[in-house]
Amino acid sequence: MTYVISKIHSRYISCACNRTPHAADWGNNGLICYGACNAVAIYDPKANGGGKVQDTLTGHKGRVNATKWVKSETFAAETELVSVSTDTYGLIWSKREDSFVVTDVLKGHESSVTVVDAIYVTKPGATPTLLIVTGSVDSTVRIWERQHEEGSLEDQLLFAAKFCHWTLAGVCVSLSLVLPHPSTPLLACALDDCHIHLYGQAADTDTTFTRLQSLKGHEDWVTALHFTTEDNGDLLLASGSQDSSVRLWRFHPTSSQRSTDGSSLPPMFRVEEKMLRLGSMELAVSLESVLLGHDGRVYGVKWHPPVLTDTGYTQPLKLLTASLDKTVVVWAPEAQSGVWLEEARMGEVGGNTLGFFGASFGPSGSAILAHSYLGGFHLWYKDEDEWRPTVVVGGHFDAVTDLAWERKHGRYLLTVSTDQTTRLHAPWVQSDCDKKYSWHEIARPQIHGYDLVCLAMLPNFRFVSGADEKVVRAFTAPQNFLENFKRLCLKNTKDVESDDKLVSLPTGAAVPVLGLSNKAVFQHEPVSQPEERHVKDQYDESSYFTPQQFEEPPTEDNLLQNTLWPETMKLYGHGYEIFSLATTSDGKLLASACKATNEEHAAVLLWDTTTWQKVDRLVYHQLTVTQLEFSPDDQYLLSVSRDRCWAVFQRSESEVDKYSLVARSNKGTGVHTRIIWCCAWTHDSAHFVTGSRDGKVVVWDKIEHSHPTLGNFAGCSEYLDLPKESITSVACGADFYLFTNEYLMAVGSEAGDIRLYGWENLQSPWRFLFQLSGNSAHHLTVKRLSFRPVLGIAGQAEDSASKQTECILQLASCGLDHTIKIFDLYIK
Repeated sequence: MTYVISKIHSRYISCACNRTPHAADWGNNGLICYGACNAVAIYDPKANGGGKVQDTLTGHKGRVNATKWVKSETFAAETELVSVSTDTYGLIWSKREDSFVVTDVLKGHESSVTVVDAIYVTKPGATPTLLIVTGSVDSTVRIWERQHEEGSLEDQLLFAAKFCHWTLAGVCVSLSLVLPHPSTPLLACALDDCHIHLYGQAADTDTTFTRLQSLKGHEDWVTALHFTTEDNGDLLLASGSQDSSVRLWRFHPTSSQRSTDGSSLPPMFRVEEKMLRLGSMELAVSLESVLLGHDGRVYGVKWHPPVLTDTGYTQPLKLLTASLDKTVVVWAPEAQSGVWLEEARMGEVGGNTLGFFGASFGPSGSAILAHSYLGGFHLWYKDEDEWRPTVVVGGHFDAVTDLAWERKHGRYLLTVSTDQTTRLHAPWVQSDCDKKYSWHEIARPQIHGYDLVCLAMLPNFRFVSGADEKVVRAFTAPQNFLENFKRLCLKNTKDVESDDKLVSLPTGAAVPVLGLSNKAVFQHEPVSQPEERHVKDQYDESSYFTPQQFEEPPTEDNLLQNTLWPETMKLYGHGYEIFSLATTSDGKLLASACKATNEEHAAVLLWDTTTWQKVDRLVYHQLTVTQLEFSPDDQYLLSVSRDRCWAVFQRSESEVDKYSLVARSNKGTGVHTRIIWCCAWTHDSAHFVTGSRDGKVVVWDKIEHSHPTLGNFAGCSEYLDLPKESITSVACGADFYLFTNEYLMAVGSEAGDIRLYGWENLQSPWRFLFQLSGNSAHHLTVKRLSFRPVLGIAGQAEDSASKQTECILQLASCGLDHTIKIFDLYIK
């Protein structure tokens, strides 16, 4: 019996926003585009009732520094966006059916491109012209023009300024359409001279941009610019700076004389009115106001979007600013005096955060999205006159190195990353209806001081993790998390932890000042106050944790501070940084290995998780053990290594915590000629799979008669050979073999592709089923693949697991591109 994969559905995509000031933009189409490593993520904040990253667009070879929806003067829903990257290129993405594809490449810069702005310019009797401005740390600003959608791009070098090459804030650009002549663009550029330079077409017949005027006033680099047009036709420019101030500049025709010379401002802020000629218009520029409300660098300024009324679009005078002082402020002029005042202030509270890189209004101005220094999103919706935080997506802001499903039910997924956090992802079941649920980050059990490398799951909401340190750390879920997890995620699950088990658990956890360990916090624990306290204990840790009752997934603030898990044990014994971990299916044994350059340090240590004592030391490899895997029946422990060899250790019949070497490969018998990066067991423990840098994937079978070199295992006669690939992850489908004669196997590569194969026996060839690549998979190395341990879709009712003609498996993947993805595989 053979099977086919009828459909693959992307269930969940998790990736943080890049840590650059202009990485995210919210369009009139209701979608948010943002840079996620080398990709552009498309995020719908209203999908599934909780928001969802719909797609990741891959095309860049370097980090995406800025993204921008292409605006039009009609405020229509955008169908194109532009992204720029450290790879020196810009890409134009155009919507084709339900996805975005690259339609043009902006080639011309010689170094990292850091900022971009784009508009459609409509000239009388002509089709709309796409105008794009890009700024780079190669000291240039370029203007790109496309006459129509199928036309070619033409570019001109605006100027080659002399400014610092190393800064991302060296250039900031903004475009605007000056009314009543919508075909006349005005460009504002900010360099590291603290000035704002204005460029435009000096005459109606001139097609080149020339410098018209410079605006002085800021005392440090200008990092953000944004134009808007007031209802009376005046143009307003907001500028944010590293001097913590925001300045508002008014542009108006000289004939209107609406503005003053700034005499209403204090003497220290008065700036002489300046004149400039733009096409046939003569404009006067004056300083409207100086907003002093931030205590840190201002990296984001955005005007309120136009609002559609019965008489047409009107422009509310409201400004949004974001700063590294951890606040986002909405400013508006007072009705009577016209003085600009704070209307609302939101931000981050507590945690090890460093403020915001940018913020945007939603299409109607009733929502605000801000992205923080650590890549997390904050989303507020306006409820009457109050801004309330709401559910948002998130993810790791650095490479995701390992993941693991909950062992028994697959109700949640744990991931670790070099961003020094462990995160728990699970489906938020919003009602008893299966269709209304969405995946979110539910907890952040560990926030560490070292890059996290590996983890292994234990039963009953426990896990162990390894980082770039010599210590293995064990964690247990606290009472507050279990209560919230039950409320948010277990509406359709019968197997729920009883309330009696929660009484003896800590309420939560907190990290001491200057500490690395999560300390348990008990609800009624008395706080001792000794006369002399260590510098790490000057402040009570319980003050940093507050029990929360969540009715929806926690916000970034709560994830940072109120969802930590207590650390229950530290395991010492390795000589170098931990690299791989594995546990038995019952969780009673833990295997660990560290980085190594000799046999002594390459030894695998076994630990009893009930007593946390070391029970065995397994020696065979000469270099770092790259992955460890216990067989599902716990009879074997498999290890693969940088030394191009694998080894199998078998459990002793007399001592269940003792294993001995029964099979191994060497450089002559192991098939692999390069580093073996990954391994996996089939669900029935009959075979194991190894994958290597040489592009080979080999299935090894238990044999009755011991091989003179390999021992009790031998390789199949035909292995999968992908010579142009480096295999970095493999996984075998759980229990799927019960429905067919074939095993289902997933193979991940260094290029980011994920391939699915069917494999039946040692003599049969591999049967290719499906390949995920490009936008569907990862754009950098796949670090780990893992099938959910049970059939069905996590978060849905148990009877949705399978049908007579079709079954569903979920596959999770993570990679160096900061991304976690979960796929639904429909198989029949």
